[in-house]
Amino acid sequence: MRGTPLFMLAVLAALASSPALAQAQAPARNPNQGQGQPLSPERKADTEALRALTKEVPVLPTDQIELKANPPMTLVRYSAAAADKQGNVYVVHRPEDPNVDPVVVLDPKGNLLRSWGKGMYKIPHGIRVDPAGNVWTVDANTSMVVKYTPEGKKLLEISVGEIPDPARAFCGATDVAFAQNGNVFVSDGYCNGRVIEYAADGKKLRQFGKRGTGPGEFNNAHDIAIGPDGTLYVADRENGRLQWFTPDGKYLGEKKFGGQLFSVAVSATGDLYVGTQPRGVPFGTDANIMKFDPKSGKILGRVEAAAHQLSVGADGTLLPGTLVDKANSVLLLRPRK
Repeated sequence: MRGTPLFMLAVLAALASSPALAQAQAPARNPNQGQGQPLSPERKADTEALRALTKEVPVLPTDQIELKANPPMTLVRYSAAAADKQGNVYVVHRPEDPNVDPVVVLDPKGNLLRSWGKGMYKIPHGIRVDPAGNVWTVDANTSMVVKYTPEGKKLLEISVGEIPDPARAFCGATDVAFAQNGNVFVSDGYCNGRVIEYAADGKKLRQFGKRGTGPGEFNNAHDIAIGPDGTLYVADRENGRLQWFTPDGKYLGEKKFGGQLFSVAVSATGDLYVGTQPRGVPFGTDANIMKFDPKSGKILGRVEAAAHQLSVGADGTLLPGTLVDKANSVLLLRPRK
């Protein structure tokens, strides 16, 4: 066999180094990359404010449980988890193998009940269980929100659309929450910075918010939750704050934590938790889940754990998305009574 001509080697080398080919071969960029880069003076001060605040907050007594999957499996950077009323745990992760399902369901002992979703997602991001027990997922690349039965049968698909830059890996919707009247709220955070309300049948009703730093503006509306009184809470990630609104989008207030505020969740009894993260360090380093009372403005305690997204089970168990590269269990945090 003849060797490859020198001029062909040169051409191949040039192609391999071209930006277009490099971009096509590169994996989807993680939105948390760059955490170790130098911070601007403003962002450094902001992160130091979060660290100072954290030192003043007592640690909540919490039982940490590693719910090991059986049979053993690898959960790749699982970004969100939720539980139904029976204690079954629904996880969404980002498998490297296209033949592996991104949605995994475990019973309270960790036994695999079922899984689904292979070939249906670009960047699996959020998962929630609605009051009727249906399962909803959010794709941060395609901005598709999908409703399933607990067994994985597709019931509804919402295409959020209006993606400003489809070439970006992360430019879509982030999370979903459910109002008592059956309407659905979607946080469309990575590029648009808005919250959208849909009817139960998926019809778009209204939206509010835009990118920015003022009241009612967002720099990545990354997580969303609704309290028992109907108040809508939004984790404004890159502004490091929690904002809250009436169901029709009227601004009610905010709490600045500093750093990054990734997540928010509210229990059935009204306990509210947010996931905080300092800048300039890998995700999970010095992260905390803080219990916050928006009425008094007081931070009641913290759990030393990271929460990319966050859910609260019927029994008060916290289910954070950990973004651990490869996990064989799901983290459950149970505050002691």
